[in-house]
Amino acid sequence: MYVKLAINNAKKSIKDYLIYFITITMCVSLFYAFTSLSSSSYELITEDTFNFESLKKMLKYSTYIITALLAILVAYVSKYMIKRRQKEFATYILLGAEQKSIALMFFVEMLIVGILSIACGIFIGTLFSQVVTAMVYISAKQEIVFSFKLYLDTVFITFIFFIGMFLVVGIYNIRVLNKLKLIDMMNNSKISEFKFKKSKKVYSIVFLISLILYGIFIYSIKFIINIKKGINSTNHLISANQMMFAEVISIVSFIIATYALFYSISYILIRIKEKHKKFSYEGTNLFLLGTIVSKIRTTPILMATISLTFLGASISFILTLLMSQWSLGYLDYRIPFDIELRSEYSYRPEKEYSINKIEDMPKFNYSEVIDYLKNAGLDINEYEELEKYFINKEDFYIRDNREKPALAISLSDFNKLRRMKGYDTISLKNDEYTTQWENTTDQQEIDKYIEENKVINVEGKSLKVSKDAYYKETLGEGIYNYPTTNIIILPDDACKDLVSAGVDLFITSNNELSYEEATKFELEYIPKWFEENNPELMKKYDRSYYFIHGRIKSAETSEIVNATLGMRILGLYLGTVLLMISLTVLALQQLTDSIEHKDRFNVLRKLGIEENEINKIVLKQISVYFTIPVIIGMIGFVVFIYNFYLIYESYISAYIGDSMFVLNMSTGIFIMVIIYVSYFIGTYYTFKRNIRN
Repeated sequence: MYVKLAINNAKKSIKDYLIYFITITMCVSLFYAFTSLSSSSYELITEDTFNFESLKKMLKYSTYIITALLAILVAYVSKYMIKRRQKEFATYILLGAEQKSIALMFFVEMLIVGILSIACGIFIGTLFSQVVTAMVYISAKQEIVFSFKLYLDTVFITFIFFIGMFLVVGIYNIRVLNKLKLIDMMNNSKISEFKFKKSKKVYSIVFLISLILYGIFIYSIKFIINIKKGINSTNHLISANQMMFAEVISIVSFIIATYALFYSISYILIRIKEKHKKFSYEGTNLFLLGTIVSKIRTTPILMATISLTFLGASISFILTLLMSQWSLGYLDYRIPFDIELRSEYSYRPEKEYSINKIEDMPKFNYSEVIDYLKNAGLDINEYEELEKYFINKEDFYIRDNREKPALAISLSDFNKLRRMKGYDTISLKNDEYTTQWENTTDQQEIDKYIEENKVINVEGKSLKVSKDAYYKETLGEGIYNYPTTNIIILPDDACKDLVSAGVDLFITSNNELSYEEATKFELEYIPKWFEENNPELMKKYDRSYYFIHGRIKSAETSEIVNATLGMRILGLYLGTVLLMISLTVLALQQLTDSIEHKDRFNVLRKLGIEENEINKIVLKQISVYFTIPVIIGMIGFVVFIYNFYLIYESYISAYIGDSMFVLNMSTGIFIMVIIYVSYFIGTYYTFKRNIRN
């Protein structure tokens, strides 16, 4: 009897809570799609310059963590259904059923709904897995190959993971139901999450505090703008830390303010309603205001949490898209050439990671490296051995990062690099110099440097700054003496008597090394080659990486594509899960209200209110309930993302670009709007159906 009753109730639950069922089904399908990449039967055919093993591992384990958030939704829905049906359960008990049997029946009922959602989710997941595969092929610039296939190991993992989640929540529900007293079940509908227990002064003060905290949150924009105006070369790091601290304070203020607002807003709305009686008693406004205030009053913590969840979903959608685009842009900046070997005389400021005697400076002869690459099948187009110099010999001994000197290179080497990148060459007079800067450097910092160094001394010879005092075209980050962000360009004659600070190698090629060959070259060949050419230096240090390290664009591209794909996929997945959780909870609140209080709407019908007018009331009620937390979350998101833009404006311009910034923002917002509108429409039509039946 109980099994039959559980099955019938499960059918009814799917009908009444269709939105919850769809949410779980969609999350199962996404979980299956992402986890299928790590299946032993999954085949991804790409060129040998790409290796997606790290992406598969990233998605496999991160997906488990993100999907575990669904346990919150499952637990909430179970709790809500228990609360809504306690009178029903009490009736069963009064009719002679054992309480533990009722608890087991509810467990079976929820498990049936869960199994059905898993089955539907796996079926839809086979389609979503092709979308994920297409994203991988597009990122790798490969031809898209679809292969509709059911991965049995992924099916097993998906089933076990979600069944485990339902079992854990279900066992907890059994314990809760077994402990409930009959009298509490009968009176459950009279209990609300929150009641006005304090004086009006308390709620007024809390509301005022929320407004002050929101003011601090908004003021963070002006605070960060003021800091940016004062940035210069001496306090850039301090200013960056101050801006980040301001961003953290603004987020904390927003979180506290949101909970304070929902704690007090019902009382404030009631006071407003009492003072504007004419509006309250106009048409059906009294009915609508009463419903809205009652709902917010009984669930303030839930409403605040939904607002913050929506904020988290927005940040996840937008920020991960921006950061993935940032990574791709940074790749082009970081490694503009196909192969780079970078030399360091001071890998870290600590003594054990630095050459402490200028006589110990390593020797570089890249002819063997060139031969090795040619034998490995690399078709070299051009290469340049770039020698860096100390402006003054004493600069070698400066190890404090705050005072690290800018190094110098010759004009001919600089022009060779520019030609290799397709830039125009430059010219200098014998008594002139110019500078090359990282393109993320603040213009204030460059202007300040030029103003303070109109004339420099190079081993006793004075050179004035050229009329073209600086260049910012991308030449990679390896030519700079970290953490300095510029390098000095000198006439060739001025470099003859300078002390060498190392030699870098830059190569452009007509083909690419495979991922395995590039990794072998970078991690095995280069250290061995350096150690063989500098045996005396290696007697003092245990790692050649301190003084020479390679960057292979094909290998770095593979790793960055893995990272950006992972960020995009997981960001969209996390944002989708958070957004669907918040919207599902909002929808269930309204649908439960439509079931439990449809007598209110029947009263309106008896009073002569037409059906179209009732539909308008429903639309207004759902709109307000859906809009309040969303608007608060969007305000938080707008301020957060604007602060983010202010803090990282130079990096966004260099690595993302304003057009791509807007495009990624628009993409994330578009996806969110589609999900939001779908839930809103689904809730509206289901609500209307419930109050009619």
